[in-house]
Amino acid sequence: MLVFWILLLACWGSFLNFLAYRLVHDISFGHARSICPSCKYQIAWFDLFPIISWLILRGKCRNCILPISIIYPIIELATILVGLGLIYLIHPSYFLSSFILISALLVTIRTDLETMLISRFTTLFLIPVAFIFSLTYFGHEPLLAVTISESIKGTVFGYLLLFLINKTFLFLTKKDGLGEGDMELLAMIGAFTGIIGAWVSLMLGSIMGSIIGILIIYQQRQNLQFGTKIPFGPFLAISAIIYVLFQ
Repeated sequence: MLVFWILLLACWGSFLNFLAYRLVHDISFGHARSICPSCKYQIAWFDLFPIISWLILRGKCRNCILPISIIYPIIELATILVGLGLIYLIHPSYFLSSFILISALLVTIRTDLETMLISRFTTLFLIPVAFIFSLTYFGHEPLLAVTISESIKGTVFGYLLLFLINKTFLFLTKKDGLGEGDMELLAMIGAFTGIIGAWVSLMLGSIMGSIIGILIIYQQRQNLQFGTKIPFGPFLAISAIIYVLFQ
């Protein structure tokens, strides 16, 4: 049974990569099969096996021999690990809502790391879905771990908190510290997890982001290079995943 879940989750991770790439590059979902990002060569079916194909090809396109980002197998592996965590740690009633949230967060990690863009299809468009889940019951069990009131409050809290932080940063430095996508992302996290989930995600994400930021600044000082932008979305998403699994 474990092997079945691993294979199924690996395929889902591959689909999330497909979804993320097409969302940020504005490619129709009715378009032909996946292509190499560099040479646009249509990838053969036998090169589409999650993780395995990337390893066999040593992370390069079969046609142009240019590198294919390591983020592809990372997202697929993360989907397997987090998916198994959901299966074994989450109450069955909350599995569907948690699975949708986790999938959206993994897509967000991929898009923000690759392009520093977060699609509203994985943030704002999912907020009404969270509201619907909070009002829906399967038998006597709700499909979301928070009530509709907590979901609405979490949405407002998540967005306004980052909005005010960004406005304060802008006033002090004359620069934007956060993007609109980050605010919408935390609002979506709040919709699924309530105020506590949004708060924990922000605090844990800030700690992780600060540590990574310090390491990058130190490395840049060593190499006399400065100016690297660090996307905040992946830290929020990873923190929300941790909260969902281990709250």
